[in-house]
Amino acid sequence: MPEKMVRANGIDICTESFGDAGDAPLLLVMGASAQGIYWDDEFVQRLVAQRRRVIRYDNRDTGRSTCFDFGAAPYDLNDLAADAVGVLDALGIDRADVAGASMGGMIVQALAIHHRPRIASATIIMSSPLSGGGEQPELGAADLLGPDPAWLEETMALQTRPLNTREEKIAMRVEMFGRLAGSASGFDRRRQRALAEREFERAEHFEAMNNHALAIGASHPADRRPLLREVDVPTLVIHGTEDPILPYPHGLALAETIPGAELLTLDGAGHDLPERYQDDIVAAMMKVSARAA
Repeated sequence: MPEKMVRANGIDICTESFGDAGDAPLLLVMGASAQGIYWDDEFVQRLVAQRRRVIRYDNRDTGRSTCFDFGAAPYDLNDLAADAVGVLDALGIDRADVAGASMGGMIVQALAIHHRPRIASATIIMSSPLSGGGEQPELGAADLLGPDPAWLEETMALQTRPLNTREEKIAMRVEMFGRLAGSASGFDRRRQRALAEREFERAEHFEAMNNHALAIGASHPADRRPLLREVDVPTLVIHGTEDPILPYPHGLALAETIPGAELLTLDGAGHDLPERYQDDIVAAMMKVSARAA
């Protein structure tokens, strides 16, 4: 579907809608540094086949959406949640099923806590109940280990390497997502390269995506579990057993904290959504949507 720019929460956000406008709306919220196109087209069509009107969009600081000088105009997860509400407003949607991946899952939690009337159901994928609560996202607690130290060291070295050319930037994204993949399915380097090329061409300001780490770090509380215990949204939690950035216990903690939440464990999945599991994921999302209905 053609991209549509909307004015939401005082900024411009690039959206795409798929399926029949009369079908039940489903908003997809992507994670840190990733444009809306990281919601795989085939996955989106699987959802459309379930008679869903699927909306994906570029979070601020990615793709064609408004970009910020974070030092001059800082923001946090609650602002990103307000952006999601603004997208629903701009599209004339009162209430929707919402699914978020990684930081998108944190945004979905903020929606459930602060914007309950707008959510029918919540799907939280490869995410965490933790935020940074400081200048940088620690994403660890006494009972929840943070990112794998070896993975973190390698990734920080990769992300801080000078990137001057188009090819260097695309190669960095391919390598980064390769490091996030689990063993459940092989990493498709050719597919990721094509996606990274598209990502580069769509980006209004490529480096602005790095602001998302700062936004997570600036968010409070550092641990949302006390607030999530009061959430009454039908919730599905999806998490892989080989996630190197948000290890599996983070997903387990979400499922144990949110009342009535269901957990779908993806054996061998990393910080990714392997194609082999997409039918199972869609089925579980339809089940939680039916609970909300």
